[in-house]
Amino acid sequence: MKKEQIIETIDITPDKSIYHKIGEANYSISDAIAELVDNSIDASNTEGVEVFIILDKKNNKIIVKDNGKGMDKKIASKSLVLAHSNKHDSLGEFGLGLKSACTSLGTHFTLTTTSKNSEEKYYLEYDRDLFLSSNEWNKYPLLIDKTSKEEHGTKIEISSLKIKLYDALITRLKNDLSKRYGPYIEHNNVVISVGLGRNSAKPCKPTKLKLIDKSKKEFKFLLSGNREISGWFGILEIGSQKQSGFNIFRRGRLIRASEKLGYNYHPSLMHIAGEINLDPVPVTHNKREFILESGEFREFIEKFWGDQTEKYLGHRVKGKIDEITKKSRDKANQEKADSMPIEKKETIKNKVLEALNRLDDFRELAFPDLNKPKKRSDLGKEDLKEIRNGDFRVAKEEEINISEERDSRTPKKTQSTKAKFIMMGGKKFRFDFFLQNLTNDTIDKETVINDDHIIEIYINTGFKGYTLTKDTEFYTTFHVSEAIAEMYVKEAKQKIERIFELRNNLIHEVAAVMLEEEEYKKLEKAEIELSTISRKKKELEEKRKKNSL
Repeated sequence: MKKEQIIETIDITPDKSIYHKIGEANYSISDAIAELVDNSIDASNTEGVEVFIILDKKNNKIIVKDNGKGMDKKIASKSLVLAHSNKHDSLGEFGLGLKSACTSLGTHFTLTTTSKNSEEKYYLEYDRDLFLSSNEWNKYPLLIDKTSKEEHGTKIEISSLKIKLYDALITRLKNDLSKRYGPYIEHNNVVISVGLGRNSAKPCKPTKLKLIDKSKKEFKFLLSGNREISGWFGILEIGSQKQSGFNIFRRGRLIRASEKLGYNYHPSLMHIAGEINLDPVPVTHNKREFILESGEFREFIEKFWGDQTEKYLGHRVKGKIDEITKKSRDKANQEKADSMPIEKKETIKNKVLEALNRLDDFRELAFPDLNKPKKRSDLGKEDLKEIRNGDFRVAKEEEINISEERDSRTPKKTQSTKAKFIMMGGKKFRFDFFLQNLTNDTIDKETVINDDHIIEIYINTGFKGYTLTKDTEFYTTFHVSEAIAEMYVKEAKQKIERIFELRNNLIHEVAAVMLEEEEYKKLEKAEIELSTISRKKKELEEKRKKNSL
């Protein structure tokens, strides 16, 4: 037989301790004060709003005061009700910020507010101990006082602080609020001032990032339901781990700062900077995080993160981040290349070419017809000169004249400079190498041989392998050596396997040259030391001889 069900009603009125427990949400001081600033911005007049944040060390109080619209009686009477909010598409949408922020900072706070053209001022006071000792929720005292019609705005005063006020907090708070409310300060006539007193309070000023000229690029795309995501990205002039990444806003308020969004941080990516406005994406009630499992955030990931979404969505798509990370890598790699001193580049060049002169394999490829009779018509003047003089070095340095271009009425000026040359296939070529972004991340280098017998090797700083290397000197030596080996093998029409043999032999010989140079420097130093010892010994002998009996 089925038992009859009994339905009873129960009281689920929250325990009064919830009021101070919501303040135990691990707010930082900046997070808590930002909740109060949110409400002030929501109360902006058509001409904007001015907000003063006073850290009163003397009286151990925090005061947040604005000249916004203020509250009428109806709104003021609901201001302490948990989760009550009639705001839509505003910053203070959850109806929790005022209560959670104030109770996180102190155990006592007051709210004073009046709206424009009203002759009434409303006053509310919260004291944790008194509130907990009362059993009622529905008879909270609202004090009403008279005021002038011109007065308007809201003042919140927090005392019995749980935190310690210190001078450096002013700077920290100013920096944080400048970043958090940058768009409002720049575009919405919002002034936020912080100080120990109203007269000494200084306004927050957003820091402008220094970007490479013309690198800033705006973007927009739509989520389902025609909801817009917008933002911009650019390349920092000077890479910075702290400043790089995306500042992510919702309704003009910073939620996450310097987020490395869509990529894993690497020094080559510390030039990325930008802002993203995620207005359609929901946030947690304390506005510190986006709700990552929401459909809106996942859709945003798919369209922005691109290839990175495989681990989140199970498939790949092309996204905005691909273009951004490539530009940053290119910038970082070029900086790395540019940071190599000219002297270091010349040293690498000298060592590689000196090693060439030591290897018989390259000499045979440089002068393939040395022991064969050859028609004079097949040889150039410079080549004949090399053979007549019996100079069979593969590489050498020579002085050349360079003409400096001037206007048509002024004769060209000729300057003398030194250049490197190599012999290949019986012909002499001027030789140089460069570190440069070839705008193609699939090739490590490119060799150009022009009609003027000039060889130019370009080490591609846009190649991903270059990004990963920490030893640019060895990386450059390796690829220059490989490029030289490739040229000689191609000229001699030998098998491709020969490239790796020649490359390895050349790198090995470069290492030997470097070791010999180190050894020579040590011997030279020892020689100087011995010379000094010999001189001192001689001076001492002469002194002893002069003063001997």
